[in-house]
Amino acid sequence: MRSRAAPPTARQRLVAFLEERTSFSVIFRALFMHQVPGFVNPLDYLGEATAFVFINQAVTGILLAMFYNASTTPVGHATAAYQSIQTIMTQVPLGWVLRGLHYWGANAMVVLVFAHMLRVFYVGAYKKPRELTWMFGVMLLGVVILFAFTGYLLPWDQQAYWATMVGTDMPSYVPFIGNWLLELARGGAWLSGATLTRFYAIHMLVLPLLLVGLLSVHLALVFRHGQSIAVEAEERGRRDERYRRTLVDFWPNTIAQMSVVVLVVALGLLLLTLLFKAPLLAPADPLNRAHYQPIPAWYFYSIYYVLDAVGRLFPMQAPILSPLVVIGLPLVGGIALLAMPWIDRSPSPEPAARPLFISGALVGVAALLVFTYLGNGLATGGVSNTVVARPSFAADIQPILSAKCYICHSGSSPSGGLDLTSYASAAKLHIWVPGNPQQSLLYEKITGAVPPRMPLGGPYLPPGAIQTIANWIKEGAPNN
Repeated sequence: MRSRAAPPTARQRLVAFLEERTSFSVIFRALFMHQVPGFVNPLDYLGEATAFVFINQAVTGILLAMFYNASTTPVGHATAAYQSIQTIMTQVPLGWVLRGLHYWGANAMVVLVFAHMLRVFYVGAYKKPRELTWMFGVMLLGVVILFAFTGYLLPWDQQAYWATMVGTDMPSYVPFIGNWLLELARGGAWLSGATLTRFYAIHMLVLPLLLVGLLSVHLALVFRHGQSIAVEAEERGRRDERYRRTLVDFWPNTIAQMSVVVLVVALGLLLLTLLFKAPLLAPADPLNRAHYQPIPAWYFYSIYYVLDAVGRLFPMQAPILSPLVVIGLPLVGGIALLAMPWIDRSPSPEPAARPLFISGALVGVAALLVFTYLGNGLATGGVSNTVVARPSFAADIQPILSAKCYICHSGSSPSGGLDLTSYASAAKLHIWVPGNPQQSLLYEKITGAVPPRMPLGGPYLPPGAIQTIANWIKEGAPNN
């Protein structure tokens, strides 16, 4: 007599229900049931580490948004935005830890995405059939930088305000439509409450949707084509029996290694948060009466160092070369990264088979790191503090104007209608009174006698440069 099969349990029915509607076992096998080398370079897990930091940003960002007030309306001696950050740091239980994790996570996201791209480039994992996977990764890098930049303004302190003032100057270098792009970014000619509202909306609504969309496609392509290291291991295992015996299952062996890398990143974020509190300076002051000397966000240091060097080395050509630096370099770099799968036509992904591209990448990364370091050290924008007793306009005055004034007072629509790019254009504005510095608008502005002091927001001219301009005006402001 045949025994009747036992009826399926509730767990079995649930598994069958999910399997029929989602095919989750197929997804699980595709993700986890494959073999990889027994030891994988920890750098190959930078993508997973970045995904973890993104989750950290999403969770901490949502919690911070519960206390944040995106308004520049005055509250006591500060704005509502600044006051809400101060409340998070001092009154919300563990609020300073929450903000620290978000602050350091934003910086870590930029570093990790860039490092992950370098690793992918090094192993040649952008080659066929992974060209689109690479391109979506490049776009994700751009979105991550926008995330960091739009979030930088939200505390509305001096550092946030003036760094964003410097950063939002970049679109103004675009020919013909630069001023329109600048006002579009700021919501007006200057940073204001409209800028804060605009940045907050982009940071909380637009960029998360964009990032999730790009990330979904990026991950779908990774699942479709597999990780290059696993595919290569599988192909080699078919040819080499001895090598095949060294392979291990991705689950649970590699997952354990990956978890260690993610844990190290998590502990690093926590350690940075506990040792270095997220900074909060004095409330933003658009008149900068405290003479705060701003610097851009660190990921723009390299661009501003090159811009400063161009202004010092080629003062006469600065109005033409500056847009090429600020707009041209990032644009060319972005296009080159997107096109890399087609630029690098080497049939082999092995680094040894691509010496030209590997060497070029090393030089590029080294230059980026050096320029970033040097950009961090800029204090006076390269303007000499030496006093020139009898200055020449071409040799002594124009280099100062080029380094500190051309950023706003040049081009077809200069700020306030003041074009200082040539002696003739500046002289007809009557901003100096030959023989009398004290009555010259140029001298009054750079000394702060007539507010706001120029350059707007600083860093201001060193005393030696101010005295050099005064001496030149005393000499009659000659065109020498």
